[in-house]
Amino acid sequence: MKKDWKYLTYLGILAGLLVVLMLSKSKQYDWSVTFSHEDKNPYGTYALNELLPTVVKNNVRNSYQTLYELKDSLQSQENIFILSSTFSPGKEDTEMLLNYVEQGGTLFISADNYYGAFADTLGIMSGDSFFQGENTFNQNDSAALHFVSSAMDSTQLYWYRASNIHNYFSDIDSVEATVISKNDYHQPVSVLIKKGMGSILLNCTPMVFTNIHLLDNDNHEFVSTSLSYLPQKETYWTEFYHLGRMEVATPLRFILTTEPLRWAYYLTLISILLFIIFEAKRKQRIIPVINPLTNTTLEFVGTIGTLYYQRSDHKNIAEKKIQFFLDQIHSTYFINTKIKDEAYLMLLTKKAGVPEKTVRELFKIINHIATQEKISASELTQLNELIEKFHQKK
Repeated sequence: MKKDWKYLTYLGILAGLLVVLMLSKSKQYDWSVTFSHEDKNPYGTYALNELLPTVVKNNVRNSYQTLYELKDSLQSQENIFILSSTFSPGKEDTEMLLNYVEQGGTLFISADNYYGAFADTLGIMSGDSFFQGENTFNQNDSAALHFVSSAMDSTQLYWYRASNIHNYFSDIDSVEATVISKNDYHQPVSVLIKKGMGSILLNCTPMVFTNIHLLDNDNHEFVSTSLSYLPQKETYWTEFYHLGRMEVATPLRFILTTEPLRWAYYLTLISILLFIIFEAKRKQRIIPVINPLTNTTLEFVGTIGTLYYQRSDHKNIAEKKIQFFLDQIHSTYFINTKIKDEAYLMLLTKKAGVPEKTVRELFKIINHIATQEKISASELTQLNELIEKFHQKK
């Protein structure tokens, strides 16, 4: 036990150094664009996840399923909310989505680019103002968005990083489309499309919904006003089209994505590894190998046989061999060995498949030995040879 304190001291020092290192380092942000409702980093959407229920006045259910998979979960006329860098659903998802909207559902999608069957069906096309005309060489650090509806304050500008909101709708092939907001180049960035009993809200600046922009100045007003087009009903927010199927990832995902738990997990693995390395050495003497007892039955039989043979007690050996042989016949062929007449010999010949000559010679010597008080070694040898010949069916 005293030796174990040495290893515990090493582990304690290692844990202390790790804590000091973690406390002393500056806070590092992950600038990757996740659009995850659980992510508090700049381009996560934790703040939006807190805001959305207050806008729709109802529950918001987060999911990592496709639209087609959500079909059975959706009730009539509920909201569907999607954030993604690119939105290009398959044919099945597109058909399900448009049928759902026609029956009274509301869809809100914000993506930089729209492709595939969905974009072709609605006749929309997204463009990029960052590389168009004189904009390429005259870029400002900031760009503004504003509403164009007469029911809203169209003079209020909401400022963002220009590199984050440079997409717009270059083509909207729908007579029922209404432009909601534009950028400072007067290009549409949000549109409302009526379809059947429902409506589709499309936006091509998804970065405005991230934490860094939503919490900057009055930009939350732009987000909340844009989301106010959603009816006050239960909303399904699916993140499949940007993050994929997060729920089928490793069970350690929560631990590995939470920094304190991740370091605790790594420290535990390192501690176990060090313990195995130091404790691999034996702490007790080697246990000797005790061989199991050997079967000496055959040696015993050989010894007894040799003893009988040396004493020239051939008759005793012959009687034992005969008795053993007759017991074999009885247990193998189910023949009564007490009566050894002509019928017995013929029955044994047929059942054993041994030539009649061999059987007669064997029982002749057996009958001879039974009538003698003593027999010679040659007679014992002859008996043994005939029994072996019987077993070999010769």
